[in-house]
Amino acid sequence: MSSKVVASEMSQVIAVRADYSELDSVFSKIFEHIGLDLLNEARRIVIKINLCDYKPPETGATTHPRFLEGFLRWMRSQGVHSDVCVVESDATRARPDLICRWLGIDQIIHRYGARWVNLSRDAWSRKRINGLRFHSLKVPDTIAQSDVLISMAKMKTATLTTITCSLKNQFGCIMFPNKIRFHDLLDQAIVDACMAMKPDIAIVDGIIGMGGPKGPVDGVPIHAGVVLAGRDPVAVDAACARFMGLNPRRIRHLRMAELSGLGSMSFEVVGDRVSTDMPSFEANEMYRKIIKFAITLQNRSISWG
Repeated sequence: MSSKVVASEMSQVIAVRADYSELDSVFSKIFEHIGLDLLNEARRIVIKINLCDYKPPETGATTHPRFLEGFLRWMRSQGVHSDVCVVESDATRARPDLICRWLGIDQIIHRYGARWVNLSRDAWSRKRINGLRFHSLKVPDTIAQSDVLISMAKMKTATLTTITCSLKNQFGCIMFPNKIRFHDLLDQAIVDACMAMKPDIAIVDGIIGMGGPKGPVDGVPIHAGVVLAGRDPVAVDAACARFMGLNPRRIRHLRMAELSGLGSMSFEVVGDRVSTDMPSFEANEMYRKIIKFAITLQNRSISWG
């Protein structure tokens, strides 16, 4: 993998108003700021998508096939001829090979000359890290041999971690299917996974996201109409939290990630003007109170030491 960008005092987050009918302009705007050279110079690009459960894309739980197709189509139209791998790993509740075929993602991958890789069956090497919980992690060879790693995440609330965006998406790169065993130390495991497999680019699809206390699988679909992206995954996730109406400094894995040197929660937003108070994640006053109450209970249950 290429050398990673160390977040400066103020990291840049690109915001683009978007829908699934016109994505070429979305990715063009994003890479006006990131720079297309990063993709053009890569021999292998790995895209980590989110296939967390057997849910159709209109629920906001899983990667929308149109979003992935839009990115692959745009990238090829820009003359990027790199080896592209779209990846996910087995999880406690889900088998991505089946979900990939069910959603038609396998056909999209083939159409644009990319490859599907289930990380749980990939060859691997062990990478030493100065982690919060682990001294080393198994890193799939597909990721270890990549030049650019893209976290293509969904914008969702999450019962255990308040939000799940680009950092939590990388937790899915851990090869073990039985990831539920890490849930008692989930915040630390997220940070450690990102230390071993830090994304070079974070792209969070909030065109249809998910809200409410039952995220990231059984929450309420939210038509937010926005994509947030950047080189600093901590900043991108902090911006997502602000956009969703949450305080990023109350989200434990974001604080841990910043302290571990993975990025900065200080960010500036460039691109389209979007609200940083996310009323559409709160369908009505009662729903807003339910979300805030659920998050308050969760935060009180966490030791902040």
